[in-house]
Amino acid sequence: MTRPSWMLGLRSTMSAIPPPPTNRLAESSSRYLRQHANDPVAWQPYGQAAFDLADSLDRPLLLSIGYSACHWCHVMAHETFNKPEIADFLNNHFICIKVDREEHPDVDALYMEALIAQQGNGGWPITVFATATGVPIYCATYLPPFTSAHLPGLLPIAEKIIRLRDEQPETLLEASREYESALSSQHALPQTSDLELDSTLVLEQMITELWERFDPEFGGFGNQPKFPQPYVLDILWRSRRLADDPARVETMVTTTLKALANGGIHDHIDGGFFRYSTDRFWITPHFEKMLYDQAGLLSLFATVAVDTDDEDLRWVARRIFSFAVATLKLENGLYASSTDADAEGDEGGYYLLGAKELKELLADEYDTFAQFYGVSAGGNFEGRSILHRPTGASPQPNSQVSPMLPKVSSYRRDRTELGIDDKATCDGNAAWAAALLRAGRFLSDSEMLNEGLQLIERIRAMFREGDDLFHVSYQQTANIDGFASDYVNYAGGMLEAFTSTGEVRWIDEASWALKRAITLFTSANGPELAIGRRGGTLPFQSFDRYDGATPSTNSLFAWLTHRVGFITDDSELQETARQVIHAYLPLIARVPASFSILCWVHTELELGTTEVLIPGHGHQQLVDVALSNTRGDLIVVHGDATPLLTGLESGSAYLCQNRVCHLPTTDPAALRSALERIE
Repeated sequence: MTRPSWMLGLRSTMSAIPPPPTNRLAESSSRYLRQHANDPVAWQPYGQAAFDLADSLDRPLLLSIGYSACHWCHVMAHETFNKPEIADFLNNHFICIKVDREEHPDVDALYMEALIAQQGNGGWPITVFATATGVPIYCATYLPPFTSAHLPGLLPIAEKIIRLRDEQPETLLEASREYESALSSQHALPQTSDLELDSTLVLEQMITELWERFDPEFGGFGNQPKFPQPYVLDILWRSRRLADDPARVETMVTTTLKALANGGIHDHIDGGFFRYSTDRFWITPHFEKMLYDQAGLLSLFATVAVDTDDEDLRWVARRIFSFAVATLKLENGLYASSTDADAEGDEGGYYLLGAKELKELLADEYDTFAQFYGVSAGGNFEGRSILHRPTGASPQPNSQVSPMLPKVSSYRRDRTELGIDDKATCDGNAAWAAALLRAGRFLSDSEMLNEGLQLIERIRAMFREGDDLFHVSYQQTANIDGFASDYVNYAGGMLEAFTSTGEVRWIDEASWALKRAITLFTSANGPELAIGRRGGTLPFQSFDRYDGATPSTNSLFAWLTHRVGFITDDSELQETARQVIHAYLPLIARVPASFSILCWVHTELELGTTEVLIPGHGHQQLVDVALSNTRGDLIVVHGDATPLLTGLESGSAYLCQNRVCHLPTTDPAALRSALERIE
């Protein structure tokens, strides 16, 4: 039976068949790809060359998508891909592509959508069998080598696909068409017609939806696994002034933050947070630490610490900062994307501590340390202990325990090497810079502020070239064209730099990035941004829509076009924000908690913002009062001339609501009092 050319990319010329593929990952910049350079599978890096090879050899694809810090990615490599019989079969029948999801977020997003369409949930590694043009045939996460009682095996699936290709190609054709249909329906935004929603009612619906999922005992939402979701918590905190029951909102946020601070998801020795907890108690994490998680949590902890005058939360925020600077900061001034979950093949091996080794290290101090952090002889994770604090206790070490932390930290560092993915991404670094600047302002921490401003300068120098951004930097080299998330997060970092300094060059940079994103990534079907540019090797475009562990690109895009457009009096950007909100209204109405940021933007568009305008320079006390205020709807503009400052008297602070200003003041105390009185 003839195989249709759409499926496997039949050769279109009579040129000689190229030799069988070999593993080509050794020269990759990506640490994750290099980790698999010695696999017996003939992995190809993602790109047009791999698709051309599939076409020339008339083969389907196997894509394996993961990242360096991913525990199960390495488990699958060891247990499945290193089996000689599996590698031989794959090398003889497929073109195998290894993808670093942090290098190619568009690839990751598309196949994650396909995975969720088939399985109902997602995760990494993503394992995809696809046509030579990349259309999915079968998707899964971790697969053992052979079928078990609980999971299908990779080899039987691969063998079945080749058998169907040879004997029943129409079956594979139907499978790929089902994926095409599912992905097309997911990508189409619902028709908005004349739908209108009261923003405060939608905000209340979001709060209620989250309250119904809230764990009142241990914080967070749902049962397990649990992700911190700092951006959702941030919107909740902003919303409390408008909520019917502000105490309910405050309970959700503060309970979660205190549980996070005490749980095993928090590294009590060196600071920083792991990506998520496998249980509802926040005790047992997967042990990777991601830069983007530190960004969201730093900003959130700092904001809530100031508003509640909670020293424990301030301490946690500063520990996130000290961890990132000590561990993730690279020689070139940028920040690495993550630290590994595994150490020498041992999950959590860098962080886990056994009672015996701690006794040898701490001697007479052991009992005090063990009681404080819940260390036991049998441990709470495979015979060793994940350090944590009891519910309701302070996460800060007392005067007895505090001197022990440097000793334990040095011991961990000397005992086991911590793997660090030295990939620096534009979007991740920009989000971290924005968090440093916000937290630094709120906490009046000059070290954070200076680090944030230095990082912004470095991001501008490293990732921007002419009218384009790069996505990834390895040491001194930036490569891979920027994605929508790079342009949007870059704009967010530049807006925070403008807010902190009053230098108009930064708001100009933010405006440039947003307009460039509109040019490069606006979907043909509406105002939202696709993740990647049109064309390329992907069979479909994908869209980042839902807020979760990280904010969606389109949520941030709406927020930033609204705020940057307001500051610069740019009608095009302001209209773009309104169009995105309008396009998303049916989705917001259906599940507002999945669009928390857009719920807030919708509220600002309807109810307006609060502004503090301080023209000119040399009025630092007024500026400090404005910048230290954590009010969720506040926009602060000071320093260089922008449209909002035109005609205002230098040296005075103007408190305004939606551009309607009260009488100016030159008294910092009066400005502080006026801000506190505004509802």
